[in-house]
Amino acid sequence: MKQLVPVFIFITWMLIPGLRSLQAQHPNVVIGHVAGSELPTEPAVVMNPSNTGEILVAGMPDNDYLSTDGGLTWTHGQLSSPFGVNADPVLLVDQSGRYYYLHLPYAIDRVVCHRRDGAGSGWNMESTAAYDGMHDVDKEWASYDPVNDMIYLSWTYFDEWGSSSPQDSSCIWLSKSADGGVTWSSPVRVSDRKGNATGGTYSTHGSYNTTGPGGEVYVAWFGPDGLMFDRSTDQGVTWLPNDIPVTGQHIGWQYAIPGVSLGVTFPFISCDRSGGPHNGTIYITWADKRNGAANTDVFIVRSADGGLTWTAPARVNDDPPGHHQFFPAMTVDQVTGKVWVVFFDRREHPDVSTDVYAAVSNDGGATFTNFKISESSFIPYSTVFFGHYIGIAAHNDHVFPVWNRMDDGVSTLMGAVVNPAVVGTGRDRALPGAVVQAYPNPFRESSFVSFRLTGNGYVSMQLYDARGVLAATLADLQYFSAGKHVVSVDAVGLGLAPGVYILKLYPGTSQVTTRMMVVGR
Repeated sequence: MKQLVPVFIFITWMLIPGLRSLQAQHPNVVIGHVAGSELPTEPAVVMNPSNTGEILVAGMPDNDYLSTDGGLTWTHGQLSSPFGVNADPVLLVDQSGRYYYLHLPYAIDRVVCHRRDGAGSGWNMESTAAYDGMHDVDKEWASYDPVNDMIYLSWTYFDEWGSSSPQDSSCIWLSKSADGGVTWSSPVRVSDRKGNATGGTYSTHGSYNTTGPGGEVYVAWFGPDGLMFDRSTDQGVTWLPNDIPVTGQHIGWQYAIPGVSLGVTFPFISCDRSGGPHNGTIYITWADKRNGAANTDVFIVRSADGGLTWTAPARVNDDPPGHHQFFPAMTVDQVTGKVWVVFFDRREHPDVSTDVYAAVSNDGGATFTNFKISESSFIPYSTVFFGHYIGIAAHNDHVFPVWNRMDDGVSTLMGAVVNPAVVGTGRDRALPGAVVQAYPNPFRESSFVSFRLTGNGYVSMQLYDARGVLAATLADLQYFSAGKHVVSVDAVGLGLAPGVYILKLYPGTSQVTTRMMVVGR
C-alpha cells in the first residue's frame, strides 16, 4: 500500500519564488523513514532523462520512493516477490520511460528484476537472472545501453558465499536483456582470475558496469590483483584476452570506519556519452586507506582509450590529510559531461560526526570542486547496520544525490536538490565554527544578533515563528568577512507579534539556530 511521505525542507525555495535565495543552496529533503521493522539503507537513485522531474529512489531492503516534482515530495511503496526482497537494490530507466528495480532474494541464489511501465504504474513484471542452482550471488549491478536498447547485468558468483575452503572461489559474470527485462541471456564469464569465497578483500567482488557511446560494455570489480577492468565491443559476447589491472596493486576494499560496522567500497564506473570534449572517457571511483589508517580518501581514475590505459589514482576530496571520506558514488551527466561524486565526509569533525559532500568536475575528471550538501551532521552507531553505499543521479544540470543518515540509531533516507549554478562560487561554501547569540533575549522592541565566522563567506539569516512560517529575513546571502558581526532585530518595524521565534543562520551550507522571544509591549 502506498502512502504519502512527509517531506521537510528547511525552506521551500523551489515552490515559493520569493524565497528561493534565502537559505542553504542545496535544500535537503526527507525521502523516507523507517518502514516497518527495517531501516531504509543503501539507496539507489535514477532520474528519467526524458522528464527530470521524475526521480525514483530505492532503499534496502524493499522500499521504493517516487517523486514527480524534482525531489520535493515523495510517494512510498514497498516491493514484493515470491523469492523475497533482501538486499542490494539497483534502479534503471530506459528510453521508453520504463523503470527497473533489481535486487537479491532471501536465498541469494539469483537476481530478481521488476519493471513498471511508467511513473504512474505499479511493478507489473518480474523475471529472474543469474540462477544456475549451484552458486550464491552477491552485489549485482545493472546499466542501460540506449544505443542498443539493452540492459546489462553483472554480479559475483560464489561457490559458497563466506566459505574459507580453498576449493571454493568467486568470479564475475554478466547477462543481458534485449526485451525489457523479460528474459535474460545465458551468463558469460567476465573475470579471468578467480578470488576466494570469503567475501573479503581477496574475493573477486563488487562488479559494476556501464556502457559507452558506441554501445561498448565496460565492467569494473575488485579482485586479488586490485581494481580490475574488462570490456566488450560486441554486446557482451566476447571480452579482452586478459583483464586489465587498473591500479597495478591490491586494494583493501574493506576497512574500518569509526562508527560504521563495516567499511566497504565499490568501484562505481561511468562513461561520458554526452558527445562533448570528453566523450568516451571512462571513470571509476572508490575509497581506500592507502594514505594511512586514519585517512580514508576518495579516488578516481579515468581512461580515454576504451580502458586500455588509465591515469594514476587522484584524490577527489580536497581536505588536508587525517580525515575519513567514504562510500563514494558517481555518475556522469550525459548532457553536460560533468562528473559528479557524492560521499560521506568528516573533514569538519574530530569525532564520528558525519556530513555529506559532493564533488563535480567540469574538465573530464582532471580537477574537482568539493562542496557540502548535508544541512546538518549526524552520528552513526556501529551497532546498527548503516549500509555500504549511497547514490547520485544527474541529467542536464538537474542533480539529485541520496544518502542515509542516522539519528539515535534510526536511519532516514535523505536527498538534496543541488543547485549547480552556485557550486564553486563561494556562496555554497560551509563556514564551520559559526557562533550566534541574541541579546537582550527575551525583548520587547529590539534585540541584537551577534555571530562570529571563522572565514569569509555568504550568510543568510531568517526568523521563523513557532509554526515554522518565515517571519522576517535579516540577511539575504550577504557577504561577511571572518570575525564578529552584529545585526539588529527591530520587532516593531518587522511587525513581530509576541511569541517564540527560531533564528536560523546559514553561513554557507552550515546551519546554526537559536531561540528568540518577543514579549508583549
